Amino acid sequence: RGFRLSTLESRDVIMSSTFEDNSTLYRFLNCRILREGRLLDRDEALWVRGGRVQDPRQLFWDEKTKADVEINCGGLIASPGFIDLQINGAFGYDFTSDVGQVEKAVHSVAKAILQHGVTAFCPTVVSSLTSVYHKILPQIAAYKSSPDEARMLGS
Repeated sequence: RGFRLSTLESRDVIMSSTFEDNSTLYRFLNCRILREGRLLDRDEALWVRGGRVQDPRQLFWDEKTKADVEINCGGLIASPGFIDLQINGAFGYDFTSDVGQVEKAVHSVAKAILQHGVTAFCPTVVSSLTSVYHKILPQIAAYKSSPDEARMLGS
């Protein structure tokens, strides 16, 4: 779960899984929406509640509700986030090689991959001695993501 907004020229992530509050309804205006393999014009709004895209017809006709928060996206593209199912490290970090810096490495990787559209990931450890697993895995399990990082799945 999660999505991002970016321009084609820039990899700057405007948001990710920050909008997961279950009670607040967000309406994103002036954004290009990726739907069925193509970018739609800016005429449609994107409605999000609890980190999930909502059907605007249901909100209008069934719930008879308006957005709690409206955000002008300035023409950015709204697209689903990628999920990296196996990542042993990245950006100069290896989750297995520096046993004392695993938590720092996970945070650094989680922040960096978000800039490339990855909103969730599964950190993995390469084949190692059992004693190495006992040192590394508790540090990975202790990871708690912040809003400016991709979210870790599993542990």
